[in-house]
Formats: sequence, structure tokens, C-alpha cells
Amino acid sequence: MNRAVSLGLAAALAAGAVLGITELSEWAGVGEANLTNAGRQSGSVSNLRGLIYMAVGIPPEETVDTELRLRNEAMLEQFSKAFRDLNPGVSIQLLTFPETDMLEQIRRRQQAGLGPDLLVVKASTALELQRAGLARAIAAPRALTEQIEPTLLARVRLHDGRVAGLPLLVQPELACFNRQRLPQGSPADLDSLLRLSAGGVRVGMSIDPMRLFWTVGSLGAGPALERASRGEPLSAEDRRQLKLWVGWLQNAAFQQRINFLASQEDLLTELKAGQLDWITCRSSSLGRLRSHLDRDLGVAPLPGGPGGAATPINLERVLALGVNSSRNQREIALELVRFSLNPLSQRKLTMQHLDVLPVNRFVPVPVASSATLASMVRSAEAGEQASPLLLNLMANPAALPTLSTLLPKVIFGDLDPREAAERLITGLKAGRR
Repeated sequence: MNRAVSLGLAAALAAGAVLGITELSEWAGVGEANLTNAGRQSGSVSNLRGLIYMAVGIPPEETVDTELRLRNEAMLEQFSKAFRDLNPGVSIQLLTFPETDMLEQIRRRQQAGLGPDLLVVKASTALELQRAGLARAIAAPRALTEQIEPTLLARVRLHDGRVAGLPLLVQPELACFNRQRLPQGSPADLDSLLRLSAGGVRVGMSIDPMRLFWTVGSLGAGPALERASRGEPLSAEDRRQLKLWVGWLQNAAFQQRINFLASQEDLLTELKAGQLDWITCRSSSLGRLRSHLDRDLGVAPLPGGPGGAATPINLERVLALGVNSSRNQREIALELVRFSLNPLSQRKLTMQHLDVLPVNRFVPVPVASSATLASMVRSAEAGEQASPLLLNLMANPAALPTLSTLLPKVIFGDLDPREAAERLITGLKAGRR
């Protein structure tokens, strides 16, 4: 992730300041002329008044429980305090839903006239909501999009150039480990990971294909997988690379102290309980892990391998607009979007809990003062490099169903790696017909 402040923080602040409510109303499709004077001078208290509802999607790897709800309420309070200081007449009410139920929940609320004004969801959910007519597409102005990392915008870009939502923050994929068990730190490559497990370190990974995608780059299978996903002819070497990739997963599963678990929540529970020593994790889980492991929690980028660097997936949380807000609610939601993306807000989001990264590319991350942030930035950079491969793969509608069917069979020894590689090629080719 290129965090060089090429235009300077002052330039970014200026860009954010000139982007007022009038322009936001145009790119959001509100188009009401009397919003022209709805903006406020920098530093002044606005005349915005009213209540808006913000729906927050809980990713499937997190269990919706009391602890999670309290953390989200605390996050909202910290996130919105500065906004409410400038807009004391505004109230924000939080709604939380499991991301897997988001479409159905929003559809029901909209039919009852209770649809949220603003949504915080992952990029894929924002796209689904927009396609279902449950979120409003955004034609974001250049003054705003130039501040956002282009690879993040690409994930929510629609065919007509608009976006299904605007990126708010990034949650990189990482390795989390117990420092007491790994005082030397996390392994830098897959061979070292296997050696550590042979020496007694208990390793945990998920059987979810998207949670295993990071191994594609480590084992050099990216180009072959991309060609297969496009339906192109594969060479003998391509087939060999795919076989090596799925073969490594099967070999890892056969190791005594490497455990493939059904969910990310299971991995977190086992690490907190001391049943695992090293797991793959998402930065959004760092707060929960710190509350149990404290200073024993170690964080590092995922290991590379003989094929190159790991290919982790950056999860971005985006702000999407509801479709049945009143004019006043839409105005408040637009101002909150603008406020959330300015450099000062982005820096505050980053520094509050050290578990997210800014999407505003003119916000420098203080990596020298935090080993955790340094690891997150390195992982996010690797995720950006892997993003084109992931986007090309997911453009094939058969990709996820094929991987979800084949990889568990390989991992649990029900399918030979050579046959799995051939079935993977066939399945991806069928998706391009």
C-alpha cells in the first residue's frame, strides 16, 4: 500500500474541505437545488437536525453476541462523536445484522418504511444491495475518489462507472500467534510453518476457500488459476502448479499439529483458549484477541513460499446509501460520508484501536511506532498486489462454488490433488461458457 504523501496532507485536507453537501447531493442523485446552502463553514456548528439509522453488517466469521454488540456500540460512539460535536442536532442509531442476512433484513425494513439511511458493509455486500435495489449507486466526484486507493474503488465499481459504496476502512488478513509459544515470531515462509508444527507449534487454518487464498501466491499458483478462471488453455506447467498448490494443502492437513477448522470464529476461540498457537486472522479480530492474550498476542503478515509472496485478501468496509431516506436524513448521511473520509477522521479511525487501516491514501500510517500497524500495512500491500487476481477469479461465477466443493475434499483426503486440479480447471472453464 503506497502511503507516500505525494500531494501532502494539507492538499488532501483542502480537497476534503471543498467537497461540500451540494456536490455530494449531485453525486448521490439527490439533485435538490435547496441543498446548495446546506453546507457549513469549516469549524462551525451546522444546522443539521434529525435522526439517522446506520446498519452495520457483521461478517460471517464473527459471532453476533453481547460482546460484539457492545464493541460495535463503542465503535459507533467513538466514530460519531467528533461528527456530533460539529452537528449537535444529529443523532445516530446503530442497527447490527449478520452480513449473510443483510439483504433479507434490509428488504423487510424497506418494505416497512424503516430502511437504514447509511450502511457499513463489505464491498461484495454493497454490490449485492445495489443490484437488489436496496442501496443507491453513487457517482462519486473526482475530488473524493482521488483520495481513495484505486484498488479499493475497483471492488465496488459498477459497469457505468458509479460505485455501490465508498470505502471507509481496510481490514487486512494476517497471522495471529501466541508470543509465549513463538518467541521468535511468526514464520516467514510455508516451509518454516511446517517445521514449527513438526516441533510442537499448533497451527490453525480455515477450510473456507477465501481464507486459503493467501496460499495461492505462496505456492506460485496464481497465474495458472487466473488463466483457468478465464477459460484459457493451460500448459503442463500450469497444471503442475495447481496440483502443487492443492497438494500442499492436503499435505498440511495430514500434519499432526495443523488443524483445518470450519470457521474463523473457531480459530479465534482456540487461540484465546490456548488450544492453538498460530492462526490466520483478520485485523478486525485483534481487539477480541488482545482482551484475552494481552501482550502475548503477536501479529505478522502471512508467510510466503517457494512460489512468491502470500496473496492475502483485504476486506474493505464501505459506506452505502439507503434508498428510502427522507431529504433531511439523506442530507445528514451525505455529510457523515464526507466527514468520515477526510484525512483527520481517517487517522482517528486508524489510531483508536490499531485494527483497521485508512482508505484515504494521503493519510500516513505511523508504522515506526507500532509493530502491529507495520504488519497490517505490509499485509495490505500484499493484498493490493493480489487484488487483480482475486477480481479476475471472482468474475467467473463458477469460481467460488468450485473451490468450495473441491478444497474441503482435498483437505480431508477425499480427493487426490491431481484429480482435484483437473476438476478445478474443468469447473472454472464451465463457468465461462
